[in-house]
Amino acid sequence: MIKIFQYNNANGNVELNLPEIILVDEFHELMKEERNICAEDKEGKFKLRAFREFTYIYLALDW
Repeated sequence: MIKIFQYNNANGNVELNLPEIILVDEFHELMKEERNICAEDKEGKFKLRAFREFTYIYLALDW
């Protein structure tokens, strides 16, 4: 099975395995720059929206 998410106990963040994520079409769509435009990231380059959504997915499914 693909290991997409890892929880980092040191800083309390979810870390993403990017090469594995882009293999899943639905996750790849979440990573597109035009979809990730938000107030904090005007161009979508930092993919902050996708990171928040991946964190939610991880916490909802692997609590």
